Amino acid sequence: MTASERNGAEAPEPLFHGDAEAVAASGMPLPSLRVLQAAGAIQAQKTPKEHGGFKRMWREEDVLIASIGTAISEHFAWNIRIVAEAMAKTRPGTWAALTGSIAGTISPDAGALIRSTEDDWHLDLIDRKFLFLRVPPLFATIFPDTPPGKSDLIIGYATSKDTFQMLPWLLGSPEGRSKLSAMTSPAQITTAERIYKLAIATRANALSTASINISMQVRAAWRRLHGLDAHFLQDAPR
Repeated sequence: MTASERNGAEAPEPLFHGDAEAVAASGMPLPSLRVLQAAGAIQAQKTPKEHGGFKRMWREEDVLIASIGTAISEHFAWNIRIVAEAMAKTRPGTWAALTGSIAGTISPDAGALIRSTEDDWHLDLIDRKFLFLRVPPLFATIFPDTPPGKSDLIIGYATSKDTFQMLPWLLGSPEGRSKLSAMTSPAQITTAERIYKLAIATRANALSTASINISMQVRAAWRRLHGLDAHFLQDAPR
């Protein structure tokens, strides 16, 4: 139950957008949106047509999440299937937490130039393999199972077979590993812990780091979805 429902008001109906709007706002072609949906990263809705049948519609949240996938594909040069796997295997609620924290604070009057803030979220690809999520410290404390004091969170790694393997945040603390021991075999925990430690060490001694400000991507997609101009500094007229 939402706050508005508790106060006796009707909850606002979610806004839905057609394929063309979703593609234009997220920057992701329709076939790629469908790959994201098949992986479970986003979910289209079927709404009835006036004269029978159904049409595919997308919630605002799904369009904004798709814009993150577009940025990953473009900036990390990953194919859409790896992007879809990575986004779908990220801890449930992570992308929704990002879009929810941003959508409620965006003002249509903010201007078309998309600017960074100190509370932005980032994705970092380390040595073209290990994917990390950097969040403001406050969000790191809200997410369950994060290692104490860490706001630099491993998501997982790209494999040599063009797939993506998730690494649980529970691996980052002795208490978390104890929880995992009740869910899986000792051999699996040992292997996962070894890869986790390798990822952390690689981040500290990276040969290369590629970063995306995904908060800026979401803000730009929100403006486009609402019929507003959006551009980044490098795209601004000179």
